[in-house]
Amino acid sequence: MTVTLDDFLRDPQPGHQLPAQVGPWRLRPYQHEAIEAWKRAACRGVVVAPTGTGKTVIAIAAIRETAGRTLVVVPTERILKTWLAALSKAGLRAGAFYGRVKDPNNITVTIYNSVLLHPELLHHVELVVLDEIHHVGAERFSRILSQIREDQRVLGLTATLLRQDGRDRDITSRLRVVYYLAPSDALQQGYLAPVRVIPIPAPLTQEDRQQYSSIERQIREVRRRLEDAQMLGSEERIRELDRRLKILLNRRRQLLAQIPSKREKVLEIVRRHQDEDRILVFSESIESVESIKGFLRSHGITAETYHSGKAEQDRDRIFQAWGKEFQVLLAVRALDEGVDVPEVKVGVIVASGTSWRQLVQRKGRLVRPVPGKVAHIYVVYAEGTIEYEILLRLRAIIAGRVRLY
Repeated sequence: MTVTLDDFLRDPQPGHQLPAQVGPWRLRPYQHEAIEAWKRAACRGVVVAPTGTGKTVIAIAAIRETAGRTLVVVPTERILKTWLAALSKAGLRAGAFYGRVKDPNNITVTIYNSVLLHPELLHHVELVVLDEIHHVGAERFSRILSQIREDQRVLGLTATLLRQDGRDRDITSRLRVVYYLAPSDALQQGYLAPVRVIPIPAPLTQEDRQQYSSIERQIREVRRRLEDAQMLGSEERIRELDRRLKILLNRRRQLLAQIPSKREKVLEIVRRHQDEDRILVFSESIESVESIKGFLRSHGITAETYHSGKAEQDRDRIFQAWGKEFQVLLAVRALDEGVDVPEVKVGVIVASGTSWRQLVQRKGRLVRPVPGKVAHIYVVYAEGTIEYEILLRLRAIIAGRVRLY
């Protein structure tokens, strides 16, 4: 039977019977509900669901159900390659458009940076899938939504829309959340692995404590001045103080990431789980993960680092070797989203921002379910500092006390 473009572009009516199977995946009840909710919203909206619950499968079902020409937009090359593999598993041919690769198809996967350089990618498609749509809230990507026509179908996917800068409202003002699956509900239904959060306090040296106190005083002062400038409406002054605040926050983050006692705590945790093939460690600076790697290796622990300072091909090689050639992978944000590692049961947060989004993503790396799995997330925090907030927020996310949009 010949399948025409008209077949692909049939009007998606709510209540139309969805297939129970999408490629190798059997649709779960909440995936059905998410697609139906999106269709009721005229095929324009955002699905918010935890990492590991199959948002990609929801999107592939929507692609097969409602669209002909489709553009899937993702934040990174690694996620792009994951999407191409998933589409292939579903029996869908797809092309890629990014960097030097220019191979568009009826379904094309690209990255946000490429859309900025080639906005025409958005012009001739019926469906736009925005994976990790919270990225569109960033100032540099904000114009992408305005370039999507009103008559185009749009499906946004994310584990959380919340942004510290409040720009998630720029997204929801154009695309409303049409379906939300809370992490606590997914856990109760057995679609996420149960998780234990274990606090590990790390003491500061006197010198580090003095540095931390000094930075905290400066942060409070700059924030006070920034509030005054905002009341007076001085744009130039606001920009200057905002720049200074970001520098101070980064300095605090770098200091706390490199507390010497944290290396010893990580070693203790790794030894506690010496039978695990893979342990994932999150931090906030390249210097800190390289330091911890050297410390672990000096104690006979096999470890590697994964961060933006390494070429993409080197990162791919390291990721593939993890669990075979070495045990501990230390990452700086590069693995925060879009990576599927269901076998990993042990994660260590050595340093993190306190944003809800980052904590949701880091938790998400550990809670993909496999039979009998209980995930362990160790929070190694500097005693008497802002880092204790990481522990409180992570517990609130797991308990379902936070609505993530």
